[in-house]
Amino acid sequence: MSTALRVYVRNPALERIGQIDDYTSLTVIPRYNAIGSFVLEISADSGKANLLAEGNGLIIRTADGTLVDSGPIRTVDWSRSKDDSGAGKLTVGGVSDTELLARYTCWPAPGSAIGSQADTVYKISGAVTETAMRTLVNVNAGPGALASRRNPLLTLAANGLHGPTVTRQLNQFEGLLAVLTELANTAGLGFRVVQVGSGLQFQVYEPTDRSGTARFAFRRGNLTDASYTTTPPTCTRALVVAGGQSTPRACKTVDRADPLFPGLVIEQFVDLTSVDTASVDLVAQMDQAAEEALTSGAGQGSLSISPIDIPQLRYGRDYQVGDTVSAMVRESWMTDVVREVTLTCTAGDGTTVKAAVGSSDGDGTVARIYKYLAQVKKDVGRLKTRKAA
Repeated sequence: MSTALRVYVRNPALERIGQIDDYTSLTVIPRYNAIGSFVLEISADSGKANLLAEGNGLIIRTADGTLVDSGPIRTVDWSRSKDDSGAGKLTVGGVSDTELLARYTCWPAPGSAIGSQADTVYKISGAVTETAMRTLVNVNAGPGALASRRNPLLTLAANGLHGPTVTRQLNQFEGLLAVLTELANTAGLGFRVVQVGSGLQFQVYEPTDRSGTARFAFRRGNLTDASYTTTPPTCTRALVVAGGQSTPRACKTVDRADPLFPGLVIEQFVDLTSVDTASVDLVAQMDQAAEEALTSGAGQGSLSISPIDIPQLRYGRDYQVGDTVSAMVRESWMTDVVREVTLTCTAGDGTTVKAAVGSSDGDGTVARIYKYLAQVKKDVGRLKTRKAA
C-alpha cells in the first residue's frame, strides 16, 4: 500500500483545479496552535508545473484521505544546474491556512472606523475562552468585522463553549494570532483555520487524549530515535503593576518555583498600568496576567521522536497534531501534546514522520523531564555529601 501524500491544487476561490502526482519531494509541517508550512519540489518539465503559481494553494492529504494541511502558495522558485538536461526544477513554498489570522490585529473598538478608535484597550470580561476567541476573530476578520476588514472566505464553526472563563484586557492593536495563541494555550485548547468546502473555517477544539493508544517505544518497534532538551526559565516571579495613571497604583508579586532550579528567582515586570484599579475585576486581571507571564517564562522542554507507521498505529488515522500521545524515554512514559509533525515524502522512500512532543504548561512532558532531572540533581548532591563526610 502506498504511503505517499496526495497533493491537490486550489485556485484563489478555493476550488480544486488539479492534482500533483509527480512531485519529487514534499515536506509538510502541520503545527498545533501555530502556522504550519510546506515545501514541494517538482520538475519544471512537468505538465502540472503551471498550476503551481502564487495565489493558488495546496491541499495535502494522507494516502487514506485524511487532511494533513492546506494553505496558500507563497513562493515559487526556479533553479537549474549546468548538468541538468531538463528545464530545471520548481521549489514551491507555502503556509497553512491558519496564517490568515496573522494578518489581523485586535482593534480596541472593532466596530468603529480607524479614525474613531478612542479606546486604548479591548476588554474581555468573564467570557468562556472559546467564546472570547470566536468573538475576536469574528469582529476583526470574520463576518462581524467592518466591511473593509472582513475576509469573505472566513466563517466560524459552531461554538462548543470550551475552556474556562477568562478576564483580560488587550492593548490596542495586539496581533490577533498571538492573542489567540495565549488564550488557547492557557486554557488547554486548540484552534486552527481549515478549508471546509469552498470556504475557510475558524475552529476551536479540545485536543484528544490518545496517550492510552498512541504509544511509542523502541521495544514496540514503532520508534527509530528519541531525544529531549530543556532550557531554564526566564521568569519565576511576576511583578504585576496596575493603574497609576488616573487611579492609584496596585502592585503584587506572584512566584512560581522552577523544579530544576528551585532557588532561582528571575523577576519580570508585567505592565497593567492601563488598567483602572477601580475595576471590579482588577484581581482577576492581575492574576491572569501573572499566570500568562509565568507560563510563557517557565522552563522549556521538548521531546522529539521519529515514529514508524505500523498497521496498528499510523499518523493521520490514529493520532494527529494536537493529540496527546505517550513515548518511552529512559524507561519512563512521557505523555504530552504533539506540537508539530514533519512529514517528508519522496518518490522512492514513501512518507517518513518526525514528531515534536511537549509543552510548557507544567503538567506534561516538561514537568516530568524537569522533575526527573531535579531528582537526579538531588541524588547526586546526596552522594557528594556522603563522600565528603
